[in-house]
Amino acid sequence: MNEYELMYIVHPEADKDAVTVVSEQIASWISGQGGEISKTNVWGRRKLAFAINKQTEGTYVVVDLKLTGEALAEVERNVKLHEQVLRYMFIRKDN
Repeated sequence: MNEYELMYIVHPEADKDAVTVVSEQIASWISGQGGEISKTNVWGRRKLAFAINKQTEGTYVVVDLKLTGEALAEVERNVKLHEQVLRYMFIRKDN
């Protein structure tokens, strides 16, 4: 399994509970593909560098995880289709 970092931005209209629900959904997709989450860090609401879908703010969340390459594609597909996620980025960590 490879180590990855996932950073995603949740829609600004989502309150704290909605951000928790999104985080739990993404965590269930990761564990459903046989992955492990080592750390989840919610950075909170921040101003975006540029507008995304006419939104200028969003809630940033960073997740450290372990996952296989094949499972990563499925998790990425689910994150991409989630309506509350404005942007996301998977980064593979070097060992």
